[in-house]
Amino acid sequence: MWINVLEPMGHHSSHIHPHSVISGTFYVSIPEGSSALRLEDPRLGFMMNAPLRKANGKPEHQSFVCATPLAGTVLLWESWLRHEVPINLSDDVRISVSFNYA
Repeated sequence: MWINVLEPMGHHSSHIHPHSVISGTFYVSIPEGSSALRLEDPRLGFMMNAPLRKANGKPEHQSFVCATPLAGTVLLWESWLRHEVPINLSDDVRISVSFNYA
């Protein structure tokens, strides 16, 4: 278990959590304008011949699913799922507690 303090203009680059089954985050402080959690579609490597995706297309046709949590929210996902936190555009810190379950 660890604490994430994401300063303004900070980010967490794309990653997975090896040697775990389930990963999760409890959101302590999510200021307005701070980043969502972006989960990458795991099918991307198999979509070499797929048609171009449109920014206004259906959610199931997007490269990422964005989860915008509120303070007090817990999100869980399978640890092999690549994810990231884009740049924090808020003027305040974004605080969360993350964990892995093996």
